[in-house]
Amino acid sequence: DDYDDRRRGGGGGGGGGRHHRSDRRGGRGAPSGGISFHSYEEERAWLGDRGRKRRSRKSLFDVEPTPEQLAEDEARAALEQSHLTRTATGATGANVGLNASGQRYGAAGGGGATMQPQQTRHARRLYVGNIPDLSEEDVHNFFRDAIRNSIVLDPSANPNASSHRSQYVENDPIISVYINRERRFAFLEYKTMEITTACLQLDGIDVLGRGKVKVKRPNDYNAALAPAVNPTTAPLLDTAALGIVSPTVPDGPNKIFIGGLPYHLTESQVLELLGAFGAVRAFHLVKQDANASTSKGYCFVEYSDPNVTQVSCMGLNGMDMGGGKQLSCRMAAQTQGQGFGQQQQMQVQGVMEAGGGM
Repeated sequence: DDYDDRRRGGGGGGGGGRHHRSDRRGGRGAPSGGISFHSYEEERAWLGDRGRKRRSRKSLFDVEPTPEQLAEDEARAALEQSHLTRTATGATGANVGLNASGQRYGAAGGGGATMQPQQTRHARRLYVGNIPDLSEEDVHNFFRDAIRNSIVLDPSANPNASSHRSQYVENDPIISVYINRERRFAFLEYKTMEITTACLQLDGIDVLGRGKVKVKRPNDYNAALAPAVNPTTAPLLDTAALGIVSPTVPDGPNKIFIGGLPYHLTESQVLELLGAFGAVRAFHLVKQDANASTSKGYCFVEYSDPNVTQVSCMGLNGMDMGGGKQLSCRMAAQTQGQGFGQQQQMQVQGVMEAGGGM
């Protein structure tokens, strides 16, 4: 038609030149493959639609940070400012966290003594989630007292008891506390990497009777950059003294396997049963996943007092749970010529074959 003729450069000499320039402008946006437009309005509509699609396309280079990342940056900036203030003024106190002796970070057996404090800072901080509405001083004092009340100072069990008493009991092991009240979390900065690592065991502690908290490494922690912690100089915490039951049962001579549990029993119900024999140090009820409402029917447990281990096994093994179920309880320790993983598998298989609810 007439529009196509003009697009091909038809018409008068002067007019053809003008349409030819218009063709170059439109040619850059015209579809490939020889597709033509039947009207000027159709061409402009196609170009406008393509422009809208291009503008609505998500960019991989302009992604807004998540609320967790913003909170992490805010906490990092606040703690860095606090560190600069302490360095400039030499201030001390509960919220500032420098101890009375002015001991340098990482000194006296602390990890990373040859590194600058800022280089090991990511390894000396812990994230505390679900924190109740408390002041920085209250949180500081609570975790400081938790360390003092649970640290093992018996020389027969801890050869570094004297050094640990000086570092973590007589002096303050916590440098600073930052709380984000809106998101209910806190960051604690400790003096040494050893005490920081030990305090990971405080996960699940009940803070002043106002709820249990989650204790873990912060997102900026980089294990590859953190100096190795010497296990022979690391402090030991007796979390059972704080009423904490660890969710991880380490392999060892006092680890107990219990099978034949009814699927519907919760952690608290199983713990109530196990607690009849003594204080529980560590307990893990095996589930399909963390959010499952039922268990797989077996668990692992370790008591605080090793002398209770054999007594509890004798008392729990064969216990009638109703509905034709009986508990199967035995030691999960490694035996000669048989790895623990293989033994555990055989135990679970044996309970399943016996119809113990597995």
